[in-house]
Amino acid sequence: MSKTLKFLVAPDKFRGSLSASQAAHAIKMGILAESKDAQILEYTLTDGGDGFVDTISKAIKGSKVIRLKTIDPTGQVLTAKCALLDDSTALVGLTEASGINLVSEAERHPAHLSNIGSGQILEKLVERGYKTIIVGVGGSATNDGGIGLLIPLGFKFLDKDGNDIEPTGAGLAKLEKIVAPEKKFSTKFIVATDVANTLLGKNGAALGYAEQKGATKEEAEQLEQNMKRLTEVAKKCFGKSAHDSPGAGAAGGCGYGLMTFLDAKRVSGFDLFAKYANLDAEIKGCSVVITGEGIFDSTDTQGKGPYALAKLAAKYKKPVWIFCGSSPLTQKEIDAMGIPNAKIGQILPLAPNLVEAQNRAPKFLSHLAKEFVRNL
Repeated sequence: MSKTLKFLVAPDKFRGSLSASQAAHAIKMGILAESKDAQILEYTLTDGGDGFVDTISKAIKGSKVIRLKTIDPTGQVLTAKCALLDDSTALVGLTEASGINLVSEAERHPAHLSNIGSGQILEKLVERGYKTIIVGVGGSATNDGGIGLLIPLGFKFLDKDGNDIEPTGAGLAKLEKIVAPEKKFSTKFIVATDVANTLLGKNGAALGYAEQKGATKEEAEQLEQNMKRLTEVAKKCFGKSAHDSPGAGAAGGCGYGLMTFLDAKRVSGFDLFAKYANLDAEIKGCSVVITGEGIFDSTDTQGKGPYALAKLAAKYKKPVWIFCGSSPLTQKEIDAMGIPNAKIGQILPLAPNLVEAQNRAPKFLSHLAKEFVRNL
């Protein structure tokens, strides 16, 4: 290779194997093994889910990451990160206190897990007087329509006897009344979502994602009914329901809760990242864009980071390499997604089995990067 190559490396996490930063490092090592003088711009990709607080705060000069005491989805005490972007703006990521990464495989029952911990963080930031709070929703363990975020802020979700329901997706089955807090607060909320799906239906919070979080098919169907109940009671008590809004189904319906009850403005989590990281300018100046995640499939078109990055690279006619554990997509399907400049590299065909693919993911990811650079 005669000219110096410039790579923009920005993968998402490989769930169960690698964090986004670990994946980026493995790809970087593979590139340098084949092209020692390559220039590499390294990012951890965020679209509102994993890494949202760290990645956005690093991109903003003068921001500060703090830790607040709260609880995880099972009710265990922990300290969770949030970021203070300036004197009036705070940033919260659901994965810090409500993430599926915080819950063991055996405890993954989205109908019975809570977002109260993330709600407590919002409450503390409101009390501290932050005028704008950006909430990154994605990667949650929960499916509660966002009620866990709202209860610490003073909202009441009541059954037919006027008692508080269980603050979970399962608890919504008994919902009869919603009462807004007496105290009014002036905080403006912005919700950054990783997907643009609506709350209900086959691509919604319950039917589209609950099984991925550990629910059975029957539990997912019950959660769908509970989400419908939430929308009906919201319309009865507040005269509105944002269930058809893009992003309402993100993070088990947290997008819905924030938009319906707090009038939150929805933005794409990836677009927010792209803005603060100045991605357009960086992509213009690079030779190849590399991204990746555990599974790359058609659901990525709902707004997930790797697809969004590939689309942005396509705008500038840059080649894109998408490294993943596996992908069912054919080149024809990739072209139809609007990213004909993309090539996919898969770990699983290189590994003897899934366990080895996960345990030795850095090695296989580096190998993919090395081979792709060699074939440039």
